[in-house]
Amino acid sequence: MDNIPVWLATIKAWYREDNPNNIPPLIAIITTTPSAIFTMSEINNTNVHQQEEALAYWLDGCQKICQFYHHQQPQLAFTYIQLPYAKLQALVCDPLQSATTKRWGLKKLDTVIVTLLEFCQSQPQSQWQQQSQDLIDLHVTFMAAQQHLNLRY
Repeated sequence: MDNIPVWLATIKAWYREDNPNNIPPLIAIITTTPSAIFTMSEINNTNVHQQEEALAYWLDGCQKICQFYHHQQPQLAFTYIQLPYAKLQALVCDPLQSATTKRWGLKKLDTVIVTLLEFCQSQPQSQWQQQSQDLIDLHVTFMAAQQHLNLRY
């Protein structure tokens, strides 16, 4: 799917169905997310609101998939929350993004890291506790490198 408006209409339709356990269609929607959602250079300024709305739906969709698989398939669930973290990091580091979009991305990174940490800490296996500590260390390092953006809030 290359068209943001079509993708946005598709994901909104999934939400209107109000069936949170119908995850396979949501996975299909998330895996066909247009790359233009993550790169301002591919859209013009009149579509910035649409991009932000699409990013919000995408992020929430990833979180819903993570929640669904949390207990049955923890590694798969973790992947669906790691994906937004990585994409948001790339968004923040993209020199073509506006300062506003970068700051929005930083705020969302803080939200997603909390979700990642809660996920890891809820898992009984010790490797998840180590993963949690590694995530904290990496997040602190990344955010410190973005300090020039954090100061402009």
